[in-house]
Amino acid sequence: MNIRELIKIVEAGESDVVDRPPVLDRPPVNQQKEVPVHLPGGFTVVILNDPITPMEVVVEAIIHATRLSPDEAIRRMMRAHQGGWAPIASYASRDLAETVADRMMNHARSNDKYDHYKRHTGHQGPWPFTAEVIEAGDGNG
Repeated sequence: MNIRELIKIVEAGESDVVDRPPVLDRPPVNQQKEVPVHLPGGFTVVILNDPITPMEVVVEAIIHATRLSPDEAIRRMMRAHQGGWAPIASYASRDLAETVADRMMNHARSNDKYDHYKRHTGHQGPWPFTAEVIEAGDGNG
C-alpha cells in the first residue's frame, strides 16, 4: 500500500490509523468494554477503598485513566467499596500499568469538583485515593 492509498483511506474516514492498512476481517475493538482485569503474566492496576475519597472522584479517575464506560467504572468502584479493593485493568508492561495508576491518582488528587464533601469528612488535603500495581501471575494458582 502506498501513501496515496493511505491518504484516501484517512480522508474517506475508513480508518484513523495511517501506519498500517485497515483490518477488515475482525470487528473493531471497543476500548470501553475491552479493558481486561486479569492478563496472565501481566500487571494489574488495583484500587483501594478509603473512607474519605467520594465515589464520584474514584469513578471519574477510573474513566480518565482507562477510558472505561461510566457503568463499568461504577461497577469496579463498587467492588472496591464493598470488598476493600478491586482490580481495574491489566497491562502487559509494568510501566504502562504504573502510568495508568499514576494517572488515576493524579486525577483524583487534582479533582476539586467535589471539595464541598470535605466539610463533611474533615479532610482538608487532596483526596487520598490509592491505585497500586500488582503482578498478575500466570493464572495457574
